[in-house]
Amino acid sequence: MKHLKNAVLGATMLAGAFGTVHAAQAADLSIALNQIIQGLNPQDSNYNVDYSVANGIYERLIAFDGDMKLVPQLATSWEGSDDAKTFTLHLREGVKFQDGTDFNAAAVKFNLDRLADASLNLKKHSLFKLVEAVETPDDYTVVIKLSKPFGAMINTLAHPSVVMESPAAIKKYGKDISKHPVGTGPFKFQEWVPGEKMVVVKNENYWDSEWPKVDKVTFYPVAENGTRVSMLMSDEVQFVPILPAELMKRVSESDKYEVLEKPGISVWVMAMNMMRKEFKDIRVREAFNLAIDKNAFTQVVYGGHAIVPDSPLAPATQFHATQTPALTTDVAKAKELMKEAGYADGFSINLWARNNSTEVRMLQFIKQQLSQINVKVDIVPLEGATRAEKLFGSSVTPETAEFDTVIGGWSPSTGDADWHLRPVYSTEGWIPNMYNEAFYSNPDVDKAINDALETADPAKRAAAYEIAQKQIWKDKPVVWLAVDNALAGRKKGLTGAFPMPDGTMQYAHAAFEE
Repeated sequence: MKHLKNAVLGATMLAGAFGTVHAAQAADLSIALNQIIQGLNPQDSNYNVDYSVANGIYERLIAFDGDMKLVPQLATSWEGSDDAKTFTLHLREGVKFQDGTDFNAAAVKFNLDRLADASLNLKKHSLFKLVEAVETPDDYTVVIKLSKPFGAMINTLAHPSVVMESPAAIKKYGKDISKHPVGTGPFKFQEWVPGEKMVVVKNENYWDSEWPKVDKVTFYPVAENGTRVSMLMSDEVQFVPILPAELMKRVSESDKYEVLEKPGISVWVMAMNMMRKEFKDIRVREAFNLAIDKNAFTQVVYGGHAIVPDSPLAPATQFHATQTPALTTDVAKAKELMKEAGYADGFSINLWARNNSTEVRMLQFIKQQLSQINVKVDIVPLEGATRAEKLFGSSVTPETAEFDTVIGGWSPSTGDADWHLRPVYSTEGWIPNMYNEAFYSNPDVDKAINDALETADPAKRAAAYEIAQKQIWKDKPVVWLAVDNALAGRKKGLTGAFPMPDGTMQYAHAAFEE
């Protein structure tokens, strides 16, 4: 066995991000979300908003601190074999689910077997399709055996969807577990009124007697940016985990509130559907990249609180490698390339995005930029759930996909290159299987991604991912737009509630200073 990590009692490290918890008094906390909650079963969700609200109810085996570094949660230590096919986890003892049943190796096996069962069609099955067997040599040890090497397995276990759910609750509620969540976390589910609010309350029997330090947390979905900030400034809520850049100043100039900001790992792109004949031509894809001013995009959309990508991966993602040449803007060259490709007079496309304030601004900006090379853009803002169904629904195929271009941000919530490059750029990632919206395919990229998975050696994985990033950068299946910072607004005196680099948030260790 190769020792990958061995740590103890790291769960409290989560509290250290964005502030230190001092003596605190019990109180209620309210949070304004930028999206409607879709469901309360993270194992069967693709939405950051679902992961965010669930992380106080559920816990993972391994978690991330505020900087996406691995820390123990329900597993206190772990180790992996040199061939990256066997992983052993040692579990925390004395933990119970909120329904009073025991958390132990059998419960972990139940959850991992469930994730690995293709017949259940859980949305996060693809993360666990390589699991061949889960063994439980004793009550607090779990051995995961894989059918093939998978060097990203430990980071995959830390994905916010990989939570431990009560086996008894799943057997009781079946598919309705998404309405009756039962985990091991510091908060218990109390009420969910879809589209209106969700409420969790203190778990009096939580395994860590130091937590929680607030009695109740209420979540309100509020899509309109200005309304969320107004609720913060009037103390209707005390935390806004997604703060629009254009409203930062209003928050930061107040004596009672503060802005939290840190580099994110979401890379925003405009994917070009390569099933369309125009986008099969690398000259057209390069022209689109040259026509759109990425520096201006970061200013217009994010007020400068973002950077221009320098790789398909964000700099804070494990195995990121800066690529050359850097992205530039050159409209004259873009026009030349369009002329060489036979499109001097341009063509028409549709461009999809969600209908929130930020993405509508993206749509308008890109429409103006592409007009410079005679491309006529029909912008299509869509409600989030509608976009997800039209884009990732099981009936969508490369032949039936209705979009020409689509805006999206991808955050590898494992913190590792695998869960960015494989779902977004590999051939196996074509939608609806995963999230390759461009239907991009390059055998050299596929090979490099697979090579990286077949070893647990970080140096070998880095070398393979370098090859993949270099080739993707050269092929340009997307227009890389921005890596935005994680921004949040918070009432001063509140600690332990903070935005994560992957676009989720943490509130399990929220506390109000006295």
